[in-house]
Amino acid sequence: MKISISRRDGFTLIELVIAITIFSLIAVIIGGAFRLGIQAWQKGEKEANDAQQLRILSSVLSQQLKSCYPYKMKISGRDEDIVVFRGDADSIMFVTTLADSAFGGVKWVQYVFKDATLSYKEGLLPDKELEKRIKNKGEIIDSKIDELQFSYLSPDEEQWQETWDFGEELPLAIKVRVSSYEPFVINILVSADAEDNENDDELPSET
Repeated sequence: MKISISRRDGFTLIELVIAITIFSLIAVIIGGAFRLGIQAWQKGEKEANDAQQLRILSSVLSQQLKSCYPYKMKISGRDEDIVVFRGDADSIMFVTTLADSAFGGVKWVQYVFKDATLSYKEGLLPDKELEKRIKNKGEIIDSKIDELQFSYLSPDEEQWQETWDFGEELPLAIKVRVSSYEPFVINILVSADAEDNENDDELPSET
């Protein structure tokens, strides 16, 4: 008599190992795709936030510089009154009529970029404590800026310069470059031929 042995239904160990391996590969692929999606979303959010920050900065700078005023005062080391406007590649200081409507008048503002951080200072004029206030620490606007650079258009040579010292006139325009974005140009609308300001304040030659 012939005896037949039937195979029990189920998976062998090899089949289980293969199935688990395939499942693991699928999970890794899905997880990688999910992470890539999250990273792309985060990058898009960062770029959107950076663009928004740039728009805000350019808007504020544009309004202040378009209202730039050739405020003259005595500067230490100079005999005559000098227009308060000085700029370097990484900093700029000027006087603007865009002051608080409750006080009116004009105010000085200063932007300084150092170690990926942009700081800001301001104060109303005239100010007997101007020299002391300029040396105070400014308020941090942004601490994650890759690059910030100013350049200045000379009225005489009509060329862009990296620096602008205190003098008798304002530059025609300011070019601002922020990180990898296209630089934007702000034209100064006020002439430097305004009347001299009579005050006893002195602005330090170095800040």
